[in-house]
Amino acid sequence: MAHWLYEDGIGEERAALIERGRIVEACIQRHDDAYAVGAVLDVKLLARSAGGHRARALLSDGSEAMIQPVPKGASEGAIVRAQVMREAMIEPGTRRAKPPRLKPVPSETPLRAAPRLIDRLNAEGIEIIRCLAGGLDRLADAGWHEVIEEAETGQVAFAGGLLTFSPTPAMMVVDVDGDVVPRALALAAAAALGEAIRRHGVGGGIVVDFPALSDKADRNAVVEAFDAAMQVPCERTAINGFGLMQIVARRPRASLIELHAADPVRWSLLGQLRSAERSDGTGPIMLALAPAESALLDRQPDWLEELQRRIGRPVAVAPHRT
Repeated sequence: MAHWLYEDGIGEERAALIERGRIVEACIQRHDDAYAVGAVLDVKLLARSAGGHRARALLSDGSEAMIQPVPKGASEGAIVRAQVMREAMIEPGTRRAKPPRLKPVPSETPLRAAPRLIDRLNAEGIEIIRCLAGGLDRLADAGWHEVIEEAETGQVAFAGGLLTFSPTPAMMVVDVDGDVVPRALALAAAAALGEAIRRHGVGGGIVVDFPALSDKADRNAVVEAFDAAMQVPCERTAINGFGLMQIVARRPRASLIELHAADPVRWSLLGQLRSAERSDGTGPIMLALAPAESALLDRQPDWLEELQRRIGRPVAVAPHRT
C-alpha cells in the first residue's frame, strides 16, 4: 500500500511517497520559507505592468512579489490580501531571483502561514510514517540517497540509457542518450521520463530531445509510453521528426533539481546535518565543512544548536580537507 515516509529534519522537512517499495515522489520544504504556496498575507501594491493586468507587490520583509490579476479599483499603495500560488525561484544560468506569484483573495480571508510539508501530506489522506533519527533510516532504505544524487547531477539512469535534466532560464531541457537502437531507447526513456518528472517535482516548460525516429508510428508509440508512465497532469505536443517533444505542467515550487542548483551550499550542509544526526557512537562529533558551508552555519547557529540538542552530544566544526 502506498505510504509517505516523513522526516522533520534540521532546516527542512523531507518526505517520500513509497509505492511497491520504491520512491515515486520526493519532497523537500525548507523551514524558513515564509512565502511558500498557500500562505495568505497582506501586500502593498506597487507599479502595474504595462498591460495593467498584474502588478508588483511589496511583502512584509521588503522583498517583492507579482500579483495577478490586480483587484478592480485597487490603486498603487493599496493594501491587498493575497495568496501565494507559486514560490520564489532562482532562474538557472542568470541567478536572477524570480519573485513569488500571488493571486488576490477576499479581504475577509483569514491570514495564515504557509502549510508545512506535513500539513500538505495530511491533507492527502495517505498513511504517513514518521521517521526518527534514532531508528532505521527508512528513507535511505527506500532509495532516498539515489534520488538526492539524481537531483545533484541531473542524471537519471534507466535500462540502456540516461536522462540528463538541465535547468535553463526558459525551460527544463532533457537529453536522452544511450547505447541501444533508437526506437528501444526512446521507448525506455519515455517511461523513465514520466517517472522522473513525478519523482523530482519537475514543472513548467519541459523540452525533451528523444532520438530522431522517421516512422510516425514509432513516435506515437513513444508518446503512448510516456502517457502511461506520466502520473502528473500536463499538456504535451507530439514528437516531431527531430525527436523533440514539449511538456507543460504546473510549477508551484522548484523541483528538487532546481532546489539543488539554486543553492548547492545549503543543500549540502543540510544533508550533512542529517547524516550527523544519524551518526552512531558517543562523544563529540566533528563536522568537516567547506568554507562556504561553515559560513552558512555561522549565519544559522540554531541549526547547530538543534543538532546538539537532538543527539545529546557536542558538535565541533573543522575545515574540510581534500
